[in-house]
Amino acid sequence: MEAQPGDGARALLRLLEDLPGRRRVGEPLRAHTTFRIGGPAGLMYWPSTVEALVEAVQRLRREGVPYRLIGGGAKTLFADRGFPGVVLHTGLLRRVEDRGETFWVEPGYPIAGLVRRGLWELAGIPGSAGGAVVMNAGTKHGSISAYVVAVQTLLPDGTVRTLPREECAFGYRTSLFRLRRLPVLGVELRKPQEVRPVEDLLAERRRTQPLGLPSAGCVFRNPPNLSAGWLIDRAGLKGARLGDAQISEKHANFIVNLGRARAGEVLALVELAQEQVQRRFGVALELELEVVPA
Repeated sequence: MEAQPGDGARALLRLLEDLPGRRRVGEPLRAHTTFRIGGPAGLMYWPSTVEALVEAVQRLRREGVPYRLIGGGAKTLFADRGFPGVVLHTGLLRRVEDRGETFWVEPGYPIAGLVRRGLWELAGIPGSAGGAVVMNAGTKHGSISAYVVAVQTLLPDGTVRTLPREECAFGYRTSLFRLRRLPVLGVELRKPQEVRPVEDLLAERRRTQPLGLPSAGCVFRNPPNLSAGWLIDRAGLKGARLGDAQISEKHANFIVNLGRARAGEVLALVELAQEQVQRRFGVALELELEVVPA
């Protein structure tokens, strides 16, 4: 979209102004991510219904406007310059529906709510149900895909479809929805047969992870039969710092924001870790973090 300063934002507003929900031009993305990093969004839109989310995505696709979906803002790094398109925030989409042996939640339903409903393996993970499905979020004890019955999404041809778990291509920290950038509109989850206490799992996470500082969780995927954090630690990078971005002294697969970290500093540490681990161990670290280009 070619426009003078201000015209682009007005065009984005006009495109979505009749849809229910909230809109804000220039919303700082650092306020909506667990990293607390990121410049302004061209427009942030909070749809108040799933139907409005579908219509917004269809319009943005049709007009060729770049967009991103966020919920809890975990696993996401926005650029210091921000994002020029539309950020669709699912924070108002939190409806839950009991279906007997299963339950259905909208994409903005918090992961903490899923834990309260018995998905104990997800205890301590920030974010929302939609993002959890996209990333197949989990811990060493299990992932959300073990509970998924079906996921509703919007296909590239504009069709809304509910896909059974078998068609969702779940893998280690990935899914069809991440691979093809498909929005999650809702997910049906089976109820656990037994509800386990989560205190020990939360205590373990507090002991081993830097939960007191802003971060995006684990930055890299663990290579087969290896730990990314162990490799980075053995490469001598635990505690390495650029500006206010630091490879955590507690868990080397975390990069933490000590105050005013910038995306560029985080990415420089990412490259440093990849280079040193490749040089020392011959292992290529793959990002688990989603880096959104400006």
